[in-house]
Amino acid sequence: MPSRMGATLAAFLLGTAGLSNAQAEKSGAPHSNTSQPELYFFSQGYYVDQDSERALFDDDGGGFRLGFGREIRDGWYWEGNLAHNALENGIGGYTDYYQSHLGLDIAYRFRGKDQLRPFILLGIGAVHDDVYDLPGIPRDDDTSFFYNAGLGLVTPELFDIGLKFRIDARYVASEFEEDYNDAHLSLGFEIPLGHKETVRTVVQVKEVVREIPVAPTDSDFDGVVDSIDRCPNTLRSAKVDEYGCVVKAQVVRLQGITFKSGSADLTGDSVESLTDIASFLKNQPEIRLEIAGHTDSSGGARFNMDLSQKRADSVKSFLVRAGIDASRMRTRGYGETDPVATNSTASGRAMNRRVEFRIQR
Repeated sequence: MPSRMGATLAAFLLGTAGLSNAQAEKSGAPHSNTSQPELYFFSQGYYVDQDSERALFDDDGGGFRLGFGREIRDGWYWEGNLAHNALENGIGGYTDYYQSHLGLDIAYRFRGKDQLRPFILLGIGAVHDDVYDLPGIPRDDDTSFFYNAGLGLVTPELFDIGLKFRIDARYVASEFEEDYNDAHLSLGFEIPLGHKETVRTVVQVKEVVREIPVAPTDSDFDGVVDSIDRCPNTLRSAKVDEYGCVVKAQVVRLQGITFKSGSADLTGDSVESLTDIASFLKNQPEIRLEIAGHTDSSGGARFNMDLSQKRADSVKSFLVRAGIDASRMRTRGYGETDPVATNSTASGRAMNRRVEFRIQR
């Protein structure tokens, strides 16, 4: 989902747009005029804040965008653009994830062409997702529809050469797989194309500084704000000390870890949760733990004991491939011997089928 930084930038741009229009109306200042439609080329680098539902990947990515724009009528423009970005997977040994976008936007720019111009845009296009390779999960490259909406700013011409700086924030929603929503934060420049005759009007603008308060954030929801959190990416439901680091001698039930029926093979839905667990273990390298597998009472006791051991081993194997030292982890299957709920109901049996971290003293 779009990040707090993206939301804050969007609020600032929207406020700037409203302030610009109000001041222009109050002063009665005319806008600049041109004798022919404005044409321009633009180039930007951008940061990608990924959808939190996208499994496996870090909350990180970057790319570039090239485009061409043309004025339709006063204040209205169309823009065609081509963009490409990479999304880092955060685990060694696997390929990254690439996206290529081809889009068409309609934009409206406020104020005159010789002023700082806030703008809004709305557009559609196609995106090709070049997906990572992961053992046991088939490659799923695809081209799908996307739409985007955004806010931005364009400066007046600089250095008498027509160059303008441009910044924008976009919300990008695609129909790939589970409909992912990302945020693009872009910075670059525009270069005018062709000759234009410009009538310039000098307008005095009172500078207004608006401070937007930002509440302290707690990215891993452990009750310790990021500014003093020494151990980011803590496991959900784990007990932590005053610095946000997991305390020892506790049992943490792992959420989102599922297996194929009657086997120790992890499902694709487990990848995101296990990736978060690997990130946690990397941030606290002093942690030593037992991976404990449990089953309900369905089936024979010996079968359940073997199955719980194999499932614990399967979790350890994934974490080792993700870069965690195998010597930090041991595994043990408890079968049906340590229930946390009754086995006489379906809900109780579901609670008993679990994998736990037993963090050592």
